[in-house]
This record gives sequence, structure tokens and C-alpha cells, in this order.
Amino acid sequence: MTHPTPALLAAVRADMASRLDGYTSELALLTAIDSGTGDHEGVRRVGAAVAARLAVLGFTIDPPLRREDGDAGSSLPAAAVVARLDSKRPGRTTLVVGHLDTVFEAGTAARRPMTVADGRVTGPGVADMKGGVVLLLHALDALKRATGSIVPAGRLVVVLSPDEEIGSPVGSAAIRVEAAAADAALVLEPARPGGELIAARKGMVQARLTATGRAAHAGVDPERGRSAVLALAHATVALHALTNAATGVTCSVGSLHGGSRPNVVPADAALELDLRAPTPAALAQAEAELAAIAAAPAVADVQFQLVTLGRFDPMPATPGGAVLLDTASRVGSALGLEIRAIATGGASDANGIAGLGVPVLDGLGPIGGGAHSPDEYLDLASVPDRAALLAGLLLALASEPAKP
Repeated sequence: MTHPTPALLAAVRADMASRLDGYTSELALLTAIDSGTGDHEGVRRVGAAVAARLAVLGFTIDPPLRREDGDAGSSLPAAAVVARLDSKRPGRTTLVVGHLDTVFEAGTAARRPMTVADGRVTGPGVADMKGGVVLLLHALDALKRATGSIVPAGRLVVVLSPDEEIGSPVGSAAIRVEAAAADAALVLEPARPGGELIAARKGMVQARLTATGRAAHAGVDPERGRSAVLALAHATVALHALTNAATGVTCSVGSLHGGSRPNVVPADAALELDLRAPTPAALAQAEAELAAIAAAPAVADVQFQLVTLGRFDPMPATPGGAVLLDTASRVGSALGLEIRAIATGGASDANGIAGLGVPVLDGLGPIGGGAHSPDEYLDLASVPDRAALLAGLLLALASEPAKP
């Protein structure tokens, strides 16, 4: 059976370094496609491109979940990409998880096309996480060239969520099914700027709070009105007050809008919020406080409605994750890399996998930063090392004896 020896890992790294132009070219093609979470057609296009590459590598691609009306129109949510590659030898199942969507609105790809300058790649989604998805494709390519086989034993399953940025309401169904049969999971979110992997993540709740009041003329009879905007302004202050450095809880209102004209007391308004906490207990307490705010509008006769948009349970550090980190550290040592892991406030599909009791390690994409902003970047020099690390980790996991 093929093992991740220093010579083999060095060969994978050198192969990747010699093919960086191909990596950046493929990344440019994907970042040129707008694939914000709600852009179902754009997400489908990215998924189709990646699925085609996986098929060339020998993976079997699951058909998308059937839709009752059979319509593949752009108004319907994109499905997760699920791909499988089996060895002829029995062994463990490794799950690799990524996502196809970004947070950027339609038109961003044209306004801010991907650029490469002085070893720094910038553009929408280059780190989070089209760079990680393309890294997987090229790492598998390099592994196949180096060993003749991507999977020396067992099974490798790749699941790419279409909607991770809002909590994977569609993608999580496929991830849960595949994770239940997996022995370990690897997630392709970007490594931190210092190269650290991610061993723990905060839980996250994203929600919308809508307010319904009563319209009135703002100059003639404002006392008849019940301002939905004012009610949500009070709620915004209360929500931000949930942030607590001691418990690690954060709450941020990301958008607030309402009303129609300056001379009309606004009858309708809505805000969207992001709530995070590092432990299940802290998240439960914060959610209870959020519910209390939603139950008591500060403006009389205004009604609130709270709707959860997405949710990830906390991903605590676990013994199984520590074993995976130790394996990654051994692979890193063979490459001359020091592998460390940190906890982060960001949530990912790794949260849901950890909740199933499956050992999971995150941050296996290239080094990057500035996610969700115009400053998002990927460190191109990190790509050969990260490809070799990912390839070596896949080999090491496949080399472990199958569970009885």
C-alpha cells in the first residue's frame, strides 16, 4: 500500500509547484462565475465544472436530488455535488467537504475579476473557497501522477455544498448522509494567515427579525403611527449588547432596512443578524436572550417575527479531531512544515460534521484571508505545500486499517 513518504510528498509538492499556472487558470475560470448563495444558476455552473473535473479523475458523480416538478430552472436551489471514488482494496472512508457558493452579489466577478500580483491572488471567493476546491482537484491530480492511484484503499467521498454561506440548508442533507458512513472528514476552508488548521469553531445562528407597525403621516399625525424602524433600532442596540467577551458570544446586525418615504411613519422593517458562541451552553443562552428580545418590542403595538435563516452547532475540539491533527502534523513534518491548529469564530460545514461525532479537521485549503470582503486574498506560494499536505493526509488516512 502507498504511504506518504517524504520522497512521495516532495514529488507531489514539486509537481504542484510546476503546475501553478494551471491552478491559477482554473481558479480564474471559477471566480469569473458569480455564485452568491442565492444565484442558483451560477452555483450550478461552478458545481458542473468541478463535477466534470472529478469525473475525469475517475469519480462517480451522484445525480442531483430529484425535484418533484422536474424543472431545472434557475429559481430552484442548486444541489450539492457528491462524488465517490472506490479502491479495489477494503479500507476506511474519508469525506472531503467544500462549498460552491460565495457571499458576493451578482456582478461582482465582472467588477472585481481575479488578479495575481507578487504571489497574491485576489478576487471574490479565491480563498473562501474556490481556491480550496481547485486545490483539491490539483492535489488529486498530482497524487494520481505520483502513485498511479488516488485511493490506495477504502473510499474517498467529496461533497460540495451549494449554500454553506447561509448554513447549508440544502447541502447539509448530503453532508449528513455521507458523514454518517465516514471514518474521518476534511474540510477545505482556507488556512489561517499563519498556516494554521482549524480544530474548533463557534456555533452560529443567522436570523431575520421583521417588524410590523402602523403607517401615519410623519408631519400631520405622527402619534397615530407605530414605527417599525424605531422598534428595530431599539432591538439592534439590544442585540449588539449580547456580545460578551467573557463568554465569547458575539452578535451583529448586518442589515437593517424599512419604510418607504421620509414623511411616512414606517409600518414595515426588517433586520438580519449573526449570533455566535463557542459552546452549546453559551449558544443556547444567547438564543434564549435573542428570543426574549424578539418577544418584547420596545414600541407599543409593533409586532415582531423571528425566523432562523441558518444554523451551525459549535464545533468543539474533540479527541478524534486531535488524532486527525496528529496525523496532519506527521505529514507536515515529512514536508518540513510545522502544523498547528487554532479555534476560530467562523462557522463552516465542519460544525455539523463534528456534531455527528465524526472526527473532522478544517482549514485544509491554501493560506488566505480577508474572506467576505473586497480584500479577500490567497497566498499562491502556499499552494504547493497545502496540496502536498492534503494529498499526504488522504494517503495516511487511506493507509489506516479498516474498522472491524
